[in-house]
Amino acid sequence: MKIIIILSFSVLLNLQITAQENLKKCISTSLAEKELISNPDYAEGRANVIAENKIWLQNDSQEKITINIPVVVHIVHRSNYTQIGQGNNISNAQIEDALRVLNEDYSKTNPEYPNPPRNTFLNYWGNPDMKFCLATIDPDGNSTSGITRTPTTKLSFDADTESNDMKKTSTLGKDAWDPSNYLNIWVCNLSNAGGGGVTLGYAYLPGLPNWNAWKDGLVIDYQYFGTIGVASSSSDGRTATHEIGHYLGLNHTFAEASWNGQGPCDGPQGTLQCCDNDNGNVDDTPAAKDIYFGNVISSTNNNTCNDLSYANAFNTDVLDMDENFMAYSNTSWMFTNGQIGVMNATLNGYRSSLKNSTVSVNCNGSVGTSLNNNQLENLDIYPNPTHGKLNIASADKIITLSITNIIGKEILFIKDFSANTIDLSSYKNGFYFININTDKGTHIEKIILTK
Repeated sequence: MKIIIILSFSVLLNLQITAQENLKKCISTSLAEKELISNPDYAEGRANVIAENKIWLQNDSQEKITINIPVVVHIVHRSNYTQIGQGNNISNAQIEDALRVLNEDYSKTNPEYPNPPRNTFLNYWGNPDMKFCLATIDPDGNSTSGITRTPTTKLSFDADTESNDMKKTSTLGKDAWDPSNYLNIWVCNLSNAGGGGVTLGYAYLPGLPNWNAWKDGLVIDYQYFGTIGVASSSSDGRTATHEIGHYLGLNHTFAEASWNGQGPCDGPQGTLQCCDNDNGNVDDTPAAKDIYFGNVISSTNNNTCNDLSYANAFNTDVLDMDENFMAYSNTSWMFTNGQIGVMNATLNGYRSSLKNSTVSVNCNGSVGTSLNNNQLENLDIYPNPTHGKLNIASADKIITLSITNIIGKEILFIKDFSANTIDLSSYKNGFYFININTDKGTHIEKIILTK
């Protein structure tokens, strides 16, 4: 029986407008395609990453521990926004909120778990077990909040023609920190002078050669980093979740037209001739073409490809996985176990230095409220360097005090600290970091122990 569904003109118009506005929601695919054409070294690097990941996956390798990844957030803001929290010079609280969403999504503790709006793919939902933590030491060995703030005279960066300009000081942006040790996230005002949609963010797929590794990392529009502050009312905070998926080797879950209309799936007049199958890297996301921008609810039943025509984990034709973080729907909540395998393979191969980075990190989810490089008033730590005894004088109540070594391992933690000194004489000489939290904010300082 053929069922005919009639939509009003206004509904059709709204759907059309939504699709047009979100056509460039993420430009990672076109960004990678252009780089593959112009940069043979990247083409070779991508091929090597895919081959290495397949070998890792064939060995049935699995992660057994949570992976902590050092993050630096570069806020590139208009120069007239001198106050933090004004315009695209977003607040610390908005950054904290963005990291909260990101870490919930990558630990399967997001609000949709364990009862998502629909349970169609509940058995395929995996836990990446990754944590993204602000760095507490910069490339020069100085203490840091993990946030940089750079004023620029540019009103915005055109995602179509200036996709890397925010990543270099010479093009009115901010130079990357060593991408082998830090995940760089640039937050700025993105625009699309060429039209065709609004870009929320993007990232290169792994494989960039060393000579242009400065491009590596995420770029996110300031209105889609987090859900509070000056974030757009339509932001679910998951742009970073999606782009890190690309950064760790994941493709979109759907087939899409190429940027020049000459890709393998491109048909006449913008039509698609094939269904995405993740290039054989992931077999537990259904084949899909066309893009769904709407909400995913219990009755959502898009099915744009016959899965029986493809080699995958399904023995029946299933619905499109619109709830996947690598889709474009308004509501998403899951990565599959297959996707997690690819991300882990990338972190054990091409991005292994990031996984094993010796950068110390702050994983407590807070960057504090002080604005001057995490320095609190009424707090004094001395002598530094120290021979072992470290004096701590604070006019404010110290809620927590922790000491970490140079590789980020916590060696001391004290709650409701009320003493005047701590003794480090039992530890080896070297660099340590003290992290002090009070109700006025957070203070992080490098300590040198020389006995």
